[in-house]
Amino acid sequence: MNSFNPLDLVASRESMEEGLISLARNAERTHAVLAAAYFAVGGANYAVFDVQIFGEDGVVLSLDEVESRLLGKKEILGQPQVHRVELSVGPAVRLHAQCQSEGVLGFGKRLSEGISYALLVPQTSDVLLATMTWRAREHGDQLTRMANALMSTLSFVPLDTEGRPLSGSGSPSGT
Repeated sequence: MNSFNPLDLVASRESMEEGLISLARNAERTHAVLAAAYFAVGGANYAVFDVQIFGEDGVVLSLDEVESRLLGKKEILGQPQVHRVELSVGPAVRLHAQCQSEGVLGFGKRLSEGISYALLVPQTSDVLLATMTWRAREHGDQLTRMANALMSTLSFVPLDTEGRPLSGSGSPSGT
C-alpha cells in the first residue's frame, strides 16, 4: 500500500485495503496455496491470480475428466475456448472464458474474464488449477499474455517432509 503515490490513486486507500482483505478471505475460503493481485499504478485492481490443488484419495482423474469438470462450472457464459497445451511439467487443459458471478437475490451480478490451467500433478493423483481472472476487459489481451507467460514458468520439484527438494529433482525453485 505504501508503494502507491497518494496523488496517483484512483481508488481510496480504504477501498484498496478492503479489496485486499476481501481477496485474502476468498483465497482462504477456496484453500488457495498461492494468491496474488495485480494493481495498476493508480491502485485499481486489474486481476487476481490463484493456485489451488485438488485431490481425492484413491481417485485418479484423466485430463478429459478435468476438462469436463472445468466446463461444468455454471458461471461460464457463451462458448469458452478450451485447448490442450504442453507445459514444462506436462500436459494441461487451458480454459479461457467469460463468467458471471452470482449476485444476491439476482442483483449485483458481475462479468469477468479469465484463464484457467488445470494439470495433473506428476507423481500424485492431484490436480493443480491455476486461474487468473479480471474485470478490466479492456486489458484482456495483455492479461491473457501475462497468464500464459506465468504458466510457462511452472516447474515441478518434489519435496521431502521438511520441505527440501528430493535429491536429483532439480532446482529448489518450487512448483
